[in-house]
Amino acid sequence: METLSDFVDSVEARRKTLEVHTDDAAVATALESQFSTRNVDVTRRQFSDREGDDFVVVRDAEGTFLGALGTDQLEQILSPETHPPQVLADSEVDLGEILDVLDRTVFTSFERRQLVAIVREFEERAWRVGTGTVYVGFQRAEALAAQTPLYNRLARETDLSITVFLDDAADPDRDTADLDLDDSIGVVSPESAEIGQYWFFVFDGGADGELYKCALLAAERTPGSYHGFWTDGPGLVDDLYTYLRTRYVA
Repeated sequence: METLSDFVDSVEARRKTLEVHTDDAAVATALESQFSTRNVDVTRRQFSDREGDDFVVVRDAEGTFLGALGTDQLEQILSPETHPPQVLADSEVDLGEILDVLDRTVFTSFERRQLVAIVREFEERAWRVGTGTVYVGFQRAEALAAQTPLYNRLARETDLSITVFLDDAADPDRDTADLDLDDSIGVVSPESAEIGQYWFFVFDGGADGELYKCALLAAERTPGSYHGFWTDGPGLVDDLYTYLRTRYVA
């Protein structure tokens, strides 16, 4: 990937289809509503001559079968009562199947409050793990200001390595010392348009590795409406992390 935009385009091109196998139209309608702002098509398939538990078949953009899981399993990952993932890991749900469904999840019209909720969950995940690296893009210094106490606390009370990214061109006269950040927090301020365009959070999973990796990448295309993706998929998180590290940090 050569730009952050390439990540969004690549993810968007991998649109998924959820085939909901159920005789209850309300089940399919509910899932269609839940995925209405995401890069996922929801279709319904009725049982013909047999009864059975409802399930979902996952297909890629070409219609290739990717996997299947019960609708009750899907509900567990969509339910705030069973997320974050350490709770799922202790359940009977196959976490690998769940992550395959939600990996590369694109949202098309999320509001800021929805993205804040996702980032808060990811921040809490990093806090619980307490080790590893966090890259977080605030676009501009004023966006960082309100979050400075939170990130200072993360830096002081955990072993996380935190780097914040700001668009230097948006405020060329800013002194890094004026940000009032903990000395352990790195600041990257390249003259790069994409840093000013994208809001992102990337956590490499720390000592617990694959299970806790997560990332969000979003751009505000119209006032108050964001386009991008969030993911628990280790491969995509690693790719985004590596891109930011090699281009702006290393």
